[in-house]
This record gives sequence, C-alpha cells and structure tokens, in this order.
Amino acid sequence: MSPVAAQTSIPLEKSQRLFHEIAEYVAGGESNYVRVKNGLEMCFDRGDGPRFWDVDGNSFIDYSLGYGPLIFGHRPRQVTDAVVEVITTRGVQFTFPYDLERDVARFIVESVPHVDLVRFCTTGTEAVTAAMRLARAYTGRDKIVKFEGHYHGWTDAMFLSCHPSLDKAGPEDHPHTVPGSSGTPRGAADLIVALPWNNPDVLERTLSERGRDIAAVLMEPVMANCGVIAPEPGYHEAVREITRRYGVLLIIDEVKTGFRFGMGGAVQYYGLEPDIVTWAKALGAGYPVAAFGGTREVMALEASNEVMHGGTYNAHTVAMAAAKCTLETMAANPELLKDMWRRGERLRDGLQDAVRDAGHSAVAQGVGPLLGLFFTDGAERITDYRSAARHVDMEKFSEFQGALQDRGHYIHPDPLESFYLSTAHSDQDIEDTIEAARDAARAIR
Repeated sequence: MSPVAAQTSIPLEKSQRLFHEIAEYVAGGESNYVRVKNGLEMCFDRGDGPRFWDVDGNSFIDYSLGYGPLIFGHRPRQVTDAVVEVITTRGVQFTFPYDLERDVARFIVESVPHVDLVRFCTTGTEAVTAAMRLARAYTGRDKIVKFEGHYHGWTDAMFLSCHPSLDKAGPEDHPHTVPGSSGTPRGAADLIVALPWNNPDVLERTLSERGRDIAAVLMEPVMANCGVIAPEPGYHEAVREITRRYGVLLIIDEVKTGFRFGMGGAVQYYGLEPDIVTWAKALGAGYPVAAFGGTREVMALEASNEVMHGGTYNAHTVAMAAAKCTLETMAANPELLKDMWRRGERLRDGLQDAVRDAGHSAVAQGVGPLLGLFFTDGAERITDYRSAARHVDMEKFSEFQGALQDRGHYIHPDPLESFYLSTAHSDQDIEDTIEAARDAARAIR
C-alpha cells in the first residue's frame, strides 16, 4: 500500500527549487522516506509550538511533529535551555557513566511498571534490535513473532511484513513473512514469524506448534503504523497468558506510545506485564534518544555484558539532558498529558464527524493523543493490517490531505501514518483543524 500523488494550491516554488537542489547531493532529496514525496515537496524553514513554516512562508498547524518526538511541540524552551546548559558547561561526549544517565534511568524505572533496569541508545530501531538479541540470548531460541502492519524499525532483522501486498502475504490465519525492502536477505525472513494482530487464536496455535523455537512476541501495544488500531478487549491479557504458558518473552515496543500515554506509557495504561520494553520518540522531545529495559532477571544478561550492546553515542549528554528535562516537566505538570489526551479525543471525534457530515464513509480511530483517519469503502472499523489494505481508500485520503494542507493544517500524506498531538496544541487549534477538515471534506469528491 502506497500513498498516491496529492494536489495542493499553496505556493511551493521555493520548496520545489530547494528540494531539487538537495536531490543533487542527497539520494532522493531526503534522508528518510515518504516525508516530502507525492507532489508535495515541501521544505522546512522553522517551527514554534504547534506550528511550522516552510521556505515559501506557508504556516501549518502540525500533526506530524517529526514523526512523533515533539511531545512539547517545536522548540520547547525548557528542553532547549537544558541542552544548551549541558553543552556549554559540561561537554557533549563522555566516555564514562555520569549523573544524568542515572537520573533518566531512575525516572524510567520508577515510572514504568515491571522495568527494573534500562540501557540507552540513539534510535527506536536500535532499541528494538537490542531487545530482540536479549530475548534470544535469554531463551536460547532464535525466532521472533511479530504482527502484520506493526513497524519496529528498518533493519533486516525486523522490517518484515510491515505493509506487505496481500498477493504475497499468504493465508490470513497462516501468513507468509514478507521482506519490506529490496536487499533483505531471505534468511532474515526465516527468523520472523508474522501473524495477524488482534487474533489470539492464531497466536495460541502458532506457539503450541512452534513455541520451542520462538524467543519472544514483539508488538506495539497500540498498532500505530497502520493508522491507529487499538487492541480488542482482552487481547493483551490473552497474549501475556499465552506467551507465559509457552515460555516466550513479551516485548512491548513503546517507541510511539511511551511517555505519550502518561509517565508509565501504555504498559501502565493497559496494565501490561512485559519482559522487555523499548522507548524513543517522546522520551527526548525531539532529540535523538532511545532506551530498552526490562525485568532484573532478563536485563542481568546486559548487566554482565554477556549480551553485546554498544554504541558510541549511547547516553550522549545532549540526549540525556533533553530526556531528563522532558521527564521532569511531565512529572511536575501532569495536566499537560491529561489535556493533550482530552484534545486528542476531541480531534478524533471532530474529524470523523466533519468528514461524515460531508458525505464520506470514514472512521477516525485512536487512543488519546495518537489517532488516524481512514476513508473507507463502507467499513465501520479497521481492526488489523489486512482490513486496512482491503477497505481504506488511499486516493481519497490523499485528496483530503492536500485540501487540508491548503487550509494550513498538516497531517502526514500516508493514511497508514499516525496523527500526533503535542502539549503545545491548544483547544482553539483543535477546533480550527476540525473546521478546516469540514471544509476540506466538502471540497473533495
């Protein structure tokens, strides 16, 4: 599933020119994927709070937020000040452990249930890679279960069956594991068992047949890389019971939900009992920091260095200063996340009403400050990747995204990406976006 070309009427001449200049030196004109493609080659100039400006001077209320890290919006003063202070008074790269590393680790351990020890790294991809290696070392098994539509990073080890074409994905109750990129060795797919999300019966059957080979079940607590799809009632509890019965570890990937759903993340919100957890994005409020952690028994393999985990920039001073300030700010101001949650629910409900009032079949789904919007063929709910692949109208979403962008509100052009809120979004921002969505929905076919 790929987003189709969108249209916009706002001026993008400077952006187009700069993009093509960048593309002379940077492959594809960017160092990531699907940020500025699809006829919307928009180049960034600056951001402040919930808004950003492109180089043509167009202003947008931002619901992409750098793919989610900007929990306080663009350029949060308190985090910037903390980073500047550590750079100017202490330095940027230490070889040895230091106090900020202790402080951030203590915040995480005291906030997230069932986490006794942590390790720091730089990206969510690294954190999940380390968690998978740890699970394999602890169990002595090689295979990992992951779910179709869940994204856990871009490496060969995990970029599999993320958004597979249905003609390659195999039977719904016994999927094929499909590489997500050219260049992925076939052997990588042999180590991953892809299963459907929200289907405990298939998980039970798989572990009963192959549990002796499976080290861990790896999952997002809320499916947030296929729009946003919440777990069905009782699903988390079933996964935990099944994994325990077969001696399989449970890895909860909180790269998107961690410190966005609350200080304890989705682990606390849903009452989960994971063996290993990963975090990134909101942890650093825009600075590159990630972590993984778990029970003392499992993390003992890291503590003894029996499992290799390294990285030059792990626990970098800039990352630790940003993370400490982020967590301190959240802990001291619990109303920030509560208000963000409330505004997320208002935006979700308002978007759905706006597009339906305009005559479209659509469903907005989400959990608090993490949400998505699907234009559908009449489907009222999207419950897993395959229902999204079958029922979501990609072209209509692309038209809507362009029309909303014309009106000064930015959502990612791919309907399988999430919308994010920050604590900087106001009630008025949300109401303005709902009204713009109402107008945009009327303007498209």
